[in-house]
Amino acid sequence: MSPNFQSSFIPKESVTKETFKKKKTGLLGVLVVLLFIGSIVAYIGLYVYKGMVKSEIENLKVQLVEAEKNVDKKTIDELSQFSKKLNFAKTIVLKHQVVSKFLDTLASSTVSALQFESFSYGNLEQGKLDVNLEGKATGYSSIALQEDIFSKNKFFKSLTFSDLMLANKGLVSFKLLVSVDPQISIYSP
Repeated sequence: MSPNFQSSFIPKESVTKETFKKKKTGLLGVLVVLLFIGSIVAYIGLYVYKGMVKSEIENLKVQLVEAEKNVDKKTIDELSQFSKKLNFAKTIVLKHQVVSKFLDTLASSTVSALQFESFSYGNLEQGKLDVNLEGKATGYSSIALQEDIFSKNKFFKSLTFSDLMLANKGLVSFKLLVSVDPQISIYSP
């Protein structure tokens, strides 16, 4: 037999000897472990937060039911009806048309050589204001000056002077039809 031949399969060296070497964990390994632990902590935190939110929602539902029980339905219905009536009154007032603003504008822009003898208006319901005027002027030049002044007024849409004729005492009689912008006739308190 050869001198290196072993007759037994039992090793002669100690079995307790460590056969595997420990590997060193690098920075990447530490990061992975920290990320894993952080995700577990975040999951637990979100689970607890979800429970708190559900609890708060249930508390608010209970408070809402209690508040609904304490509400006086009759008073709410009365206030609702009053609100509807108030809105209707506002609509009426805001759509109400008056001629006083037109008269103020007419008075401030009329030349002193003219005088109006008759006044009538119409079409207030249709959102228009048509004014018919009849008057006398000291001459044709006064009427031309008046037309120039009225044409520069932003509220007078169209002017029509008609039936110009010489009357007694050297005065010129005329008729005037004025279409007025409806904005001047809207009532605003």
